[in-house]
Amino acid sequence: MSKLCVVLGLGSNIEPVKHLRLALSEIKKISQVTVVNVASIYESDALLPENAPATWNKKYLNSAVELEVSNFEPFKLLQDIKAIEHKLGRASGDRWAPRKIDIDILWAQDFTFQSEALNIPHAQILNRPFALLPLLELRPDFPFNVPDWMHRKPHPFHTEISKTYVWPKMAGILNITEDSFSGDGVLLSPLKQLGKLLDDGAEIIDIGAESTRPGALIVDPEIEYQRLASTLDAVNKYKKDYARDFEISIDSRKPEVMARILNNYGVDYVNDVEGFRQPKMRELLKLTEAKAICMHSFSVPPVKTETIPEGEDLWSYLTDWWVKQKEIFARENISTERMIFDPGIGFGKTPQQSVDILNYLEGFSGIREEIYLGYSRKSFLSLLTDKPAAERDPETALVTEAINQAYAQYLRVHNVAQNKQALTERTLL
Repeated sequence: MSKLCVVLGLGSNIEPVKHLRLALSEIKKISQVTVVNVASIYESDALLPENAPATWNKKYLNSAVELEVSNFEPFKLLQDIKAIEHKLGRASGDRWAPRKIDIDILWAQDFTFQSEALNIPHAQILNRPFALLPLLELRPDFPFNVPDWMHRKPHPFHTEISKTYVWPKMAGILNITEDSFSGDGVLLSPLKQLGKLLDDGAEIIDIGAESTRPGALIVDPEIEYQRLASTLDAVNKYKKDYARDFEISIDSRKPEVMARILNNYGVDYVNDVEGFRQPKMRELLKLTEAKAICMHSFSVPPVKTETIPEGEDLWSYLTDWWVKQKEIFARENISTERMIFDPGIGFGKTPQQSVDILNYLEGFSGIREEIYLGYSRKSFLSLLTDKPAAERDPETALVTEAINQAYAQYLRVHNVAQNKQALTERTLL
């Protein structure tokens, strides 16, 4: 079966980061397509015709997606991406009007095509920095004659890598416990930490009231619930009083705790470090429309000797586990579209296995669902540093800088600002 490298360009200026993320999710579902990587998110001025209405002058977010396409047929891929545009609500209308999503085929390796409806490479690629720069980030081998504008700053349309928007949603960690492994528990004063996480760019606040570090004490369910409930009361009041827009995730593996939370509070994510292997936890998902973060683990807290066997193909092992989890959800009439895959970094993996997974996230290309990564300050970083957990933010950021963002829809981190900076401070061409 022949395979070809193809790069798509993405653009949006209506709820742009939301629609870029949705487009990537839909592109992963196209048959005979494997997503290889994504470029950074770029900001640019709108491309406007003369006398355009003032309401059209909205900043764009742009990026590019590198694909591996089997048996490439240009019009078949064009049809697929137009279907995605329609699904995401792109309206037909004036050519340069604001839009939720715009997807173009920019380039295919060693392949050219010209017709009235489609040109490969894209006919305007050299005139559009917001298309060319993301393409070059992914494929510096793209053959082209360097346009004059590349030697000037600012680039046309003020195109630059965004310092605000990144592909993954940042989930800021709010530990309501006194024995967090990295010493960041905020049992008595969670709101100060909440405000910092939000100011630094967190879109999700992940609240947990029981440590899962090796050797951690099990918290009584009543105490865990009271911690979570009092924190949620304070968080929801903060959200209303300060008009802050963010999502809430609850990190608990106890059905008796989660049942009370879901009965009394609205949450956006249910985060179970046991991967919903308890039937009662799966039953609770029927009480909510929240997404389910399913983490692979053998034991919680983790036991050092219980790991994926040495010599196993990590990606096949975890993908097979994920397929089985989806089958269980489907049998119990729980929508698998709500499932988020967490490979469980540091749980049931040796330090080297955790590093290997993070270094080759594209090994999960067979998983079309969103992927959630929690590696912040964890013990596997001892391969890089001898610092205690609380001081491992720089090493965490180094991991973040190197990850394949096409396979990292969520990053659960302690230091949101430093990890976001790791994704945005790249050299603009």
